[in-house]
Amino acid sequence: MPESRSVEPDIIGRFARRKSLSAASLSPEEIVERLERSRLRGRGGAWFPAARKWRAVRAEAADSGAAPIVVGNGAEGEPGSIKDRHVMTTRPDDVVAGLVTAARVVGADEAVLYVKSSFGAQAAALEASIARVSVTGLRMRVYRGADSYVAGEETALLESLEGRRAWPRRKPPLPYATGYMGRPTLVQNVETLSRVVAAIADPEAFRASETTLVSLWGHVRRPGVYDVRLGSTLREIIDRHGEGPTETVRAVFPGGPSTPPLSGEELDTPLDPDALRQAGSALGTAAMLVIGESTCPVSVAASLAGFFEREACGQCPPCVVGTQNLSRIVRLLAAGKARGSDLAHLDEAAGFMSQHGYCAHSRTAAAAVTGLLRRFQREVEEHVAGGPRRGRHADPFGAGSPERTAIESQAAS
Repeated sequence: MPESRSVEPDIIGRFARRKSLSAASLSPEEIVERLERSRLRGRGGAWFPAARKWRAVRAEAADSGAAPIVVGNGAEGEPGSIKDRHVMTTRPDDVVAGLVTAARVVGADEAVLYVKSSFGAQAAALEASIARVSVTGLRMRVYRGADSYVAGEETALLESLEGRRAWPRRKPPLPYATGYMGRPTLVQNVETLSRVVAAIADPEAFRASETTLVSLWGHVRRPGVYDVRLGSTLREIIDRHGEGPTETVRAVFPGGPSTPPLSGEELDTPLDPDALRQAGSALGTAAMLVIGESTCPVSVAASLAGFFEREACGQCPPCVVGTQNLSRIVRLLAAGKARGSDLAHLDEAAGFMSQHGYCAHSRTAAAAVTGLLRRFQREVEEHVAGGPRRGRHADPFGAGSPERTAIESQAAS
């Protein structure tokens, strides 16, 4: 394991004392063991165990002798997701404390917080927090990078950080082995970092009462960011935090556009990554979109497919062509102009997309769009048959939509 470079644990101890533990008294190995016991998982979308990432970077740095680096990912881009911006502005000290703790554990002498260039308030808050602490042997900085959606993908983020276009890299190698400038790199979401000190202070208590930030938007009375206990049902979150739906719920995207939706009959599903996976969806970034009964679900599918088409970075043809085909067919379907053969072509395109692409964009687009259409097979059949289409047209994933405007105004304030 790499030795800890002379990183003063002042900031770690200062934040940990709030939780009745001085992390300064713990060795890097003890810290990662406590993190493992807490079962903290990454909040960037994949919900990968944080301790496993930290151990992998530690081991790679020890084996290779290369200097590791820690990168905090604040390049939030999912439509409706404002929780990372929220945590960077309201809890920047906790983010920085997690960054310093991670650097100490993996033996890094450099740490970067990556935010989009448009996130001015968030960058300023993080820079002010960094300026308030003095950590000998650790260089910390905020980097304002690309504004594109795909910049949030960890390897695209690293490309941007190195001064190139934010395009995903082929994997393997993974960043823990070959990341920023070829060095072992720990890339961790900023919300994850903000929870590190609490997780190591009392792992058992953290695990027993773990919460996550949810960006709740769509047809609810009070959209916003809420710290929600994992295991709460979708219904409880809508009713308790969102003060109820504005109309009968037709569908819920538990984790934003990258996750297949659940129907209004499945609102008692727990907000938990494992439970949602079993239900055929995922927790993702917890950008929970509520769709009301008055909305045509096929129009939502067209909005979703259009989002993935717009945000394809252009690097790999299978993704570009695939998202274009997916969007074209679903637009025909929403307009009542699709035929049965078009659905066969859609399945073919989605099947191809699920197997190709440098990053997950292509696979995610195929799974999310076809997952939505499968949930509303009757409405799809009505559109193909040319019968009466039920519900108003909506474009929730489009820039400037009423749904996005309502939640984005929360980030601005």
